[in-house]
Amino acid sequence: MSLLKQAFDEIGIGAQIRQSDFREFRQILSKTTKDQIVVSAVAKAATSFGGHCGFRYELHGSRTICCVDSYTTLLVLRKIANNLRVLTPSDPSERSRIVKVLLLALKAEPSYRIYRFDIRRFFDSLDVPDVLSRIEGGSISQRTRELLSHVLSEYSAAGHQGIPTGLGISAVLSELAMKRFDEHVRSLGNVIYFARFVDDIIIVTSGKENPLDFEADIVRKLPKGAKFGVAKLNRVLIPKVDHGSADVLGRFEYLGYSFTVRDVIVDKNKSARAVEVELCNRSLNRVRTRIAKAFRQFKRDGQFDDLYMRILYLTSNYRLFDPLVNRKRLAGVHHNHPYLSFHRNNSLQRLDLALRAFIFSSPSIRGTSDITLTTQQKQELMKRSFVRGHKNKEYFSFSIKSLARIKRCWFNG
Repeated sequence: MSLLKQAFDEIGIGAQIRQSDFREFRQILSKTTKDQIVVSAVAKAATSFGGHCGFRYELHGSRTICCVDSYTTLLVLRKIANNLRVLTPSDPSERSRIVKVLLLALKAEPSYRIYRFDIRRFFDSLDVPDVLSRIEGGSISQRTRELLSHVLSEYSAAGHQGIPTGLGISAVLSELAMKRFDEHVRSLGNVIYFARFVDDIIIVTSGKENPLDFEADIVRKLPKGAKFGVAKLNRVLIPKVDHGSADVLGRFEYLGYSFTVRDVIVDKNKSARAVEVELCNRSLNRVRTRIAKAFRQFKRDGQFDDLYMRILYLTSNYRLFDPLVNRKRLAGVHHNHPYLSFHRNNSLQRLDLALRAFIFSSPSIRGTSDITLTTQQKQELMKRSFVRGHKNKEYFSFSIKSLARIKRCWFNG
């Protein structure tokens, strides 16, 4: 992107308006009002947000989320992020593609070693001066640098560390901060496969390296302030396929999946490498919790249609509008986890059993004893299945209004 295209003028700012904005900011449906908003945003960029960005901070668990209520400020932030992307890889890692390629690496017959890391409090840990230094010398306009510096200074002055979570600039800044680390890991001779999804890192090596030396080397390449967390630290050595044997060789979790690498006998004196893919414990528990909350809400209000729609949502697939790419994308039980394996007692079967336990008020499930369903209602719910929804890619349509109603009990229940 040329410096001319990085200008915070009416063309540059106007290009940041997305189709999805029309839902939240109804006033831009009018061309006159839209033009006025763009002019105001240009003026805001020219005056460094008028001296104050007007951020609002919300606490979500242990994380502080930075929020923007002003649409004009939002447009300027998008333009800053768009200008910075010239310094980041053109094809940022996509979750589904990472898992697809990882599975190919895991099915290799020679020995290999798996390293699994995550960065502790990623955005909070990043050193702001270090992040800004990554921009120096790059083809970024001076105005972009000044506006970015103003945003980060205001965030810091409010008592927060690192870079803000929740803003449009957050993702691109984190990619800039990790760029040298990514390049270094990929350059190492023993690395067979490397991928990073934000702060979740997976590395597959030949297994010939000294693991302690290898880890010490990549730790030194982390951006200033960043450290690997201990909770998700995982190192697994997978030996060469032992023909004629069957054994579980190792397990680890990554990007919502649980991977089990094993050898299986396929013929006399011949074995092959197999990888079983399940929902990780956190993902499995999240769905179980949503099932429980759906039934608890039914226990309170007796609205069976709402209960059925919530179970339908959990067990099916649907299309959602993605404002980041300005088009619809597929989501749901299959599309959120397309690489799940089907075998006895797999995670989807366990979710079906959990659902049926609620339908028939199993005494082993706390809080189900007072849930009363008619025979017809039980039959309707029994038609829903996580296994079938995933295997057959069953689709249903949900309006924005119905989605909001469906999800309400999971966040408020």
